[in-house]
Amino acid sequence: MKLFPLLILFISLCSFLSISCNRHRYNPEKITIRPRVFVAGSIPVPIVDEYDFIDVQLGTIANILTDDPDDRIYALWFNLDRRSAISIQKETLRNKGKNLHLVVAGEVVGIHPIEKMISNGVIPFVLSSQLDEINALKLYKGMKSSIKELQAELKAHKG
Repeated sequence: MKLFPLLILFISLCSFLSISCNRHRYNPEKITIRPRVFVAGSIPVPIVDEYDFIDVQLGTIANILTDDPDDRIYALWFNLDRRSAISIQKETLRNKGKNLHLVVAGEVVGIHPIEKMISNGVIPFVLSSQLDEINALKLYKGMKSSIKELQAELKAHKG
């Protein structure tokens, strides 16, 4: 009878250790999109890379160029980590009047006109008007999954 509580304690400890060891696991196959942000017209060095994003949301904007109320333009809102939020704040202060480009696989997929300094670490990118709802949703889901896995990869390498 005294062996039973020890057995339960041992099993509990093993399951706890296996859960904590798997916490930072990532699947490189789920990283399908590596977004980067560049200032248009400047040197081709990203000011934000794929490891700086911590979350993404999908939204819509009414298309003012049409009378159809169902015609929407899609946008992605990205949340940045603290270090990148400070970097974006400096870059947007220096580059008013220019555009930020969201680049995936060498192609510009979104634009953010810099009208004022971004101080909250959230950048909205208006997606190409050619992206319909299905493709915008597909891009969003790929971004969401990739960002989650990229953050897990980063944590795994940090220890």
